[in-house]
Amino acid sequence: MFKKSQLFIQSLLLLGAVAAVPTHATELESMIPATLTGKLNYATLNYWLVTPEGSSYELRINENNEPFIMDKIGQEITLKGAILTYTDNSQYFQPKFDQGPQVKPLKFTKNTEDGTASLYLDDNEIYASDEYGNLGVEKEFPIADGKVSLIWLSTGGTACPAMFMFVVARQDSLPLITTEFGNCSDIPTITNNKDKITVALPGNPAQTWVFDLNNFKLSEKQ
Repeated sequence: MFKKSQLFIQSLLLLGAVAAVPTHATELESMIPATLTGKLNYATLNYWLVTPEGSSYELRINENNEPFIMDKIGQEITLKGAILTYTDNSQYFQPKFDQGPQVKPLKFTKNTEDGTASLYLDDNEIYASDEYGNLGVEKEFPIADGKVSLIWLSTGGTACPAMFMFVVARQDSLPLITTEFGNCSDIPTITNNKDKITVALPGNPAQTWVFDLNNFKLSEKQ
């Protein structure tokens, strides 16, 4: 019988990629090659596949292989890869793709030096403001050939904790940035129904903003 360390090394060679061990699992117990067919689901930055038999498998996805599936949410797809089982009985499915896509990372970074908050996409500055001292990504949503990100903006004071804006980043075009919006509330309720993203902000008065994913237009719900 192979030792677990030997099985782990052989499994990595099979998939050609390292599978990160979840923090709640102690050790990888097995990695069994498999092909799964089911409906692709996405929520809270996680992907999972539900088979026709009702079994659910969380997918091990990273920024290199996410572009292969991010536009297939809600569809029935077939993935080749392996079922990972850990010693705490948790299971995941790691897809195996023939080759990595030749695409830009579409990664956001920030700079808050000199009293100016700047946002960068793949090391290119796309936004800068001296009205805000800090900014960051509140939540991201995959779209075909890119992603939509909700960005929070903060002055650093207590009078207005946060304002927001949407940024659309795609492989085939320049980024699109909406106007800043909000009522200074920093506790948004965010929902996504595929056609639109809704941001509800409590306050007096409360506000609800809608971002249309078909035409990338932002509007306040009256």
